[in-house]
Amino acid sequence: MSRRTRPAGGRRAVLAAAVLAAAVLLGCTVWSGPPATAADDDVVVDVTIPQPEAVRVSDAQLRWGLNEESGAGAFFGGCNFLSAGIAGSTGGARPWTAGDGLYAARAGDVRIEKATSDGGTEPASWATRCLDPAGAPVDVGSTESTTRSEVVVDGGVGTLDLTARSASVRWTGSFTVAFYGGMTYWSATDPVLEVADGSGTLTARLSGYGADRQDPGRWVRLAPRTVTLAVLEDVELTREGLVVLPTYRGVAVDAPAGTVGQTVRDATNSAHWGSFPQDFVDFQGEVGQASYWFTSGGARDRAKPATRLVVSMDARTPVTTPDDDAPGGAPDTSPTPAAPVNEVRERPAAGPRAAATPDDAGVAVPAAQVPAGAGGQSLAAQPSAAPPTRDLLDDLREDPVALSAAAAVALLGAGGGIGLRRGWVVLPWVR
Repeated sequence: MSRRTRPAGGRRAVLAAAVLAAAVLLGCTVWSGPPATAADDDVVVDVTIPQPEAVRVSDAQLRWGLNEESGAGAFFGGCNFLSAGIAGSTGGARPWTAGDGLYAARAGDVRIEKATSDGGTEPASWATRCLDPAGAPVDVGSTESTTRSEVVVDGGVGTLDLTARSASVRWTGSFTVAFYGGMTYWSATDPVLEVADGSGTLTARLSGYGADRQDPGRWVRLAPRTVTLAVLEDVELTREGLVVLPTYRGVAVDAPAGTVGQTVRDATNSAHWGSFPQDFVDFQGEVGQASYWFTSGGARDRAKPATRLVVSMDARTPVTTPDDDAPGGAPDTSPTPAAPVNEVRERPAAGPRAAATPDDAGVAVPAAQVPAGAGGQSLAAQPSAAPPTRDLLDDLREDPVALSAAAAVALLGAGGGIGLRRGWVVLPWVR
């Protein structure tokens, strides 16, 4: 009986192919030996394993509080706060009221959330916009007193490529940042995240209203423009998303003309010295908030650094952050100055004028310029956390809004019938 025998070379070729096939399935790399020669009967197979292509993102979530100052107490108007949507015009520099209808906790895919005392979050509201996680009014005398509010935007679309360390996601929607109870505010529309090789930006189209400090009665609509909200470095992308602290510390900036300059960096401020992006600060120069976004030497400098930014590639499974990862990032270890004294906030109530009274236009003006139940700062006397380290007027000179507010309170206390009218109070050009 004859038996057909498979050539040895053929058996080796079949075996090599089988091994290579198994290696591909297991994600292994197999060495095929030295290059083949004409005398060898082995088969050399070059296998190229395809790399994963970019993943399509259809419902990404953006979560960011900008900085602690955006949810802190203000020298006038109660507090600084975040609002969903684009706020319309008040017609002048004055705090918002509930009746204005400008505030929104949600608008489309955008919502505002604030921290709770148990470490969670809850929807913000007009009534709670000036309250810290424990339910107490935020205190302008402490840079650690904040609502810890964040803008949350869902519905982001784009691509994620982990191999290229890149991502491109855009959201549809707007939010508004209001300071001094709404005396000065601006809005950001349709944020866009771009990341390439570990670096990136978050941009948006900004709009809002501004005034001229030489003409306090002027109230102008600013031309919308695309501005850099945040510059991102050392971005670690994962399939779930990213958590990154935008650059601020160590960033120098050229202050807009007519505003206070960036203070010199030294041992007392090095831990929190820095700035938001230059084009962002330039825009804020027109709004009236410029020095709130860089180290200006004011009492609120510690609250200005950017807080962490979180992007979840699927809003249904948000990226989790470590419990010990503070919103502000690295702790500030620079010396802690004594708390500033707010002459306006600590001035006693003016007796019978403490109740709301109509101004010349017939509009009711609460004595504290904060809607009832808002949890905002009161003009009534409150104890100071620490004695001042400098003259009270020094802080007021840095803060024209507080100075003008003090004048307003003095007039009301003297029995004058003049209320806070449109454009009457100067915006905070110096902070």
